[in-house]
Amino acid sequence: FLTGLSLGQVCHIVQLAISQKKLLGYLNGTVVPYERSQSMVKDKHAESQKPCAGNARTKGRVATWDVLRSCLQEVLSDLGSSGQPIPLSNMKRLFRSKFHIELSETALGYAKVSELLQDSRVKDLCEVKLHGHGYVMVPTKHKPSRSLISLADSL
Repeated sequence: FLTGLSLGQVCHIVQLAISQKKLLGYLNGTVVPYERSQSMVKDKHAESQKPCAGNARTKGRVATWDVLRSCLQEVLSDLGSSGQPIPLSNMKRLFRSKFHIELSETALGYAKVSELLQDSRVKDLCEVKLHGHGYVMVPTKHKPSRSLISLADSL
């Protein structure tokens, strides 16, 4: 059924089958049927809010929402005024090395770190943005609060 389609169109169909329809997933860097994929395992663990058992690293302390917020605040304050973006691919390693805590997105109900960091419980601290060829975490830019002025107060 793919006869006559361009390579770009086929890639788009495959990407939709992975990201939206969950017909395909990844296992060890290979595209496989969703039922055999690591993607399905992560989705199931996220639904039950459990760390992925296949990951030997999750034997230590796993971050809770309160711990996640506290660690994110420290990481972001360490950035200071530079506001240097942090690649999402470094987040788990950063939590292990700096805080000796496992950042398990599935234990917090998400299959992806990018989705976790967009949750309403941390969106006041950070944002996820596309930067070059990968996603990064940056501090949330706080909008200045506007005060209302009433002319009636001066009458």
